[in-house]
Amino acid sequence: MRFAVTLLLVSSLFAQHEGNGESRWAEASGLDVETVHRLWRSMSHFADERDDDSRIALLDSRSLAARNQLLMVTAAGLPTCLTVAVFSNTLKSPKALWSESSSPDGKGFCEAFGIQPEVNVSNGKILIKAPVGMHSEHASHADVAEYTYAWTGQTYTFGYTVMTLKFVAPADRPNNTTVR
Repeated sequence: MRFAVTLLLVSSLFAQHEGNGESRWAEASGLDVETVHRLWRSMSHFADERDDDSRIALLDSRSLAARNQLLMVTAAGLPTCLTVAVFSNTLKSPKALWSESSSPDGKGFCEAFGIQPEVNVSNGKILIKAPVGMHSEHASHADVAEYTYAWTGQTYTFGYTVMTLKFVAPADRPNNTTVR
């Protein structure tokens, strides 16, 4: 009986890891599944992981490797919103160094107008792109902000924002009356 309960528990944990893609991310990053799971749980806002609808969108062990850091991005909700975190990549237990789920102006890094938020690393800086609104009431393009975060030696800090325009399909525009 004890063996069956243990097997069921292990199967349940494995299914949770698989449902969140933890095995895939562990293999891609070189971390073990338990470490990936702990990192994901540390980014959660829920005490009970069964209540958490987040999934790992990115686990990057290469881009910040020169600083011995890991970048993890989780996605949750409808519309999809991102949380970005950096961990020290220590062998025993990665430690959270920085986390952000909203821009300096308080907006989340969320999907809007059919545009998904993105996270990239360039020259050691973390770049987070997210749509922030339509350019005007009858516009065909949305304003997209790219927020740049730079390493200070202890944490990441906001540096600057670059605004661009991105075409929005007519069906995704707020003033659209077309039935989808």
